[in-house]
Amino acid sequence: MNATDLITATGRLLRDGKLRDAFAVAPAAVAGELGVREADQSMLLALAPADLEAQARVLLRKRFGLVRRLLPMTCARLGDQAWPAFFAWGREGWPEGEEAGYRDADEYAQRLAANRPEAICRPEWNRVRFALGSRRLALHWLRELPNSVHRRSRWGCQILVRGRVEGWHEFVVFLGL
Repeated sequence: MNATDLITATGRLLRDGKLRDAFAVAPAAVAGELGVREADQSMLLALAPADLEAQARVLLRKRFGLVRRLLPMTCARLGDQAWPAFFAWGREGWPEGEEAGYRDADEYAQRLAANRPEAICRPEWNRVRFALGSRRLALHWLRELPNSVHRRSRWGCQILVRGRVEGWHEFVVFLGL
């Protein structure tokens, strides 16, 4: 088994809230669990748990900033609870790889749908899911399509289309007046 270097171990601590909690209680046990190589153990054990938590919070805020751009109305509906809800959920795990921001937004919306379904703005969540998928066309009939002209939500159809080269586009057709 390969030993874990300091950078990798610190990265895992920053990404996993439960692991940080365990590190705060028993740093040596977590270092052993992570398989940190002997040369790096003393440096890892010298890290202050409060400093790790503070840095993790900064990284979570950056993640939340992207999610808030992808789900602005959902976050607005949550108001002051948007960040605490994201923090409680986001410290549990961290999406990796391409489209991590979209996956973060999708998983956060899934969590909200289970706990606070009234906060979800369906058109936003549809966009996120479409961006993550590979379908070329999606049609969604919705009651709550935001309409900036009438400043209220209206019935309509949200049409999401993936182009061959330039990504995807959204069109909205409102029903009635």
